[in-house]
Amino acid sequence: MRVLQAGKRFCEIELGALSVVMLLDGETVMPVECLLRPDGTALEGAELAGADMRDGQLHLPVRAFLVRGPGGCLLIDCGAGKAWHKALGHLGTAMAEAGIGAQEVTAIALTHTHVDHVSGLVGADGGLAFPNALRVLVATEEITAFRANPRLIPAQMRLMPLEQGDGPMFGVTAVNAPGHSTGHMAFLVEGRLLIWGDLVHNVVQFGRPEIGWKYDDDLGLARASRLALMEQAVEAGWLVAGAHLPGPGIGRIERAGGAYAFHPVTRGY
Repeated sequence: MRVLQAGKRFCEIELGALSVVMLLDGETVMPVECLLRPDGTALEGAELAGADMRDGQLHLPVRAFLVRGPGGCLLIDCGAGKAWHKALGHLGTAMAEAGIGAQEVTAIALTHTHVDHVSGLVGADGGLAFPNALRVLVATEEITAFRANPRLIPAQMRLMPLEQGDGPMFGVTAVNAPGHSTGHMAFLVEGRLLIWGDLVHNVVQFGRPEIGWKYDDDLGLARASRLALMEQAVEAGWLVAGAHLPGPGIGRIERAGGAYAFHPVTRGY
C-alpha cells in the first residue's frame, strides 16, 4: 500500500490492481451525549478524555470511498447531499479535487441507508448524481428503508440486493457488520483494506470499543460487530477505513492494552 495523492478533501491509496480514494463530504459536530456506555447512559467528564472534540462537541467528519480499477469505479456511500447538516454535501467538490467526474462512477454500494450515507445519490436538481452507475447495491435487510425514502425514487430502478460474500466489483467483498443498522455492511478491498462504514463514530471507541453510539439500532449487536472486526483487522493486518474516522479516514489499528489504537496513514506509507 502507498499513498498516491492527497488534498484537502481526498486521499488516494494504491492496493494492488485497485486504488481507493477517500472523499470528504464535510465535517460537522454532534452532542457528547451520542457516546453511550453499554447500559445506554451517556459518557461524561473524564470518560471523554481522548475523544475527538470541537468546541465541546463531538467532531464528525463524513466520508465516502471510491474504489477504482480496470473494471470501473465503485462508490461506497454517497454522503449527505444537502439533506442533513449544512456543512455537509460536498462530495462533488471532493471528487473534482481528486480529478474524478461523476460520470466515471459505474456502481454504488451502500454500507447502510442512513441520511449521511445515501442522500448524495440524488443531486440538487432531483436527478441521479451518478448517471452511469447502473447498479445501486443495498443490503437485503435495508431494501425496504431505501424504497420508503421519497428522495431516492430516481434511483429505485437501479436498486439491487446485497448479501454477505457478494462482490459488487472485482476485488471487493461485502462483509456483514450489523448493529448500527439492521443490514449494515463493510467492504473488504483486495483482502487488505476494510471499509467499515459506521462501525466507529469517534476515536474514543478504539480505546473503549464497548462504547456505543446513540443512533445504533442495536447497541449490543453493534458492539459485537465492532469488537469482532477490530480483532479480525488486527489479526489479518488489514488497513481500515471509516465514514467518521479522523483524517484521512484510512489507517491501521493495533492492540493497545486490552483494547485498540488507530494510526492514520500518511504520505510516508
